[in-house]
Amino acid sequence: MPTLTSCCRVLMTLLLVCLANGALAAEPTLFAPIKRNDIVALRLLAEQNPTLLTERSDQGVSPLLFAAYNERPEMVDFLRERIREPSFFEACVVGDLPAIRRFLALGTNIDQRSPDGFTPIGLAVFFRQPAVAKLLIDAGADVNAKASNTLQVAPIHAAVARSDLATLQLLLEAGANPDLTQQRLMRPIHEASAAGNLPVVAMLLFYGADVQARNEEGKLPSEFANQAGHQALGKRLAIMALDRPN
Repeated sequence: MPTLTSCCRVLMTLLLVCLANGALAAEPTLFAPIKRNDIVALRLLAEQNPTLLTERSDQGVSPLLFAAYNERPEMVDFLRERIREPSFFEACVVGDLPAIRRFLALGTNIDQRSPDGFTPIGLAVFFRQPAVAKLLIDAGADVNAKASNTLQVAPIHAAVARSDLATLQLLLEAGANPDLTQQRLMRPIHEASAAGNLPVVAMLLFYGADVQARNEEGKLPSEFANQAGHQALGKRLAIMALDRPN
């Protein structure tokens, strides 16, 4: 049975793809082979017409980001090799630290939203770029900034969705709110409890996550754990919720 965290990761990926698609009627040429995972066609089109590398979807998403959103690592590598200068968001997704430093030196807004609503640090965390996340945090990125789209995800939600304990700790130490909500008032501890991810749950609690927090449907972390088959964790969370003063 898929866990809530794995479902959240899948849903976030699906939304990334949907937002990137824009209107199909105006779909840029490179987007079609990326969508159908046809690396041969992508290579041929890009080599025949390099200007296609700079095209954008109706939502402002580049072919490189679209490939990343669709989890096409071979295509991401191919496209990155052919882009002279990545955008700020592309650099955050692929882990291009020199490019990011250049953008920051030029005064780039570190908390700007991508055309489809995501923050640079949120994308870096979701696409497993811990060095980028640290660089952005050190440069003053808002670790509690949410995406301006339907998901409303912040970096902490991406770290939990990826079960990235090290980056989660980095974010919490930098001031990330352990109880920050996303869509449906889902908190990090809800997702971690549903996944049965004890190290993540323990870290969130250590940094002050509310074991009595309820989501939009009124469910407690203990209920998420129990419903996903993690009874031992659910029992412990239920005891903690009862012991905690209201």
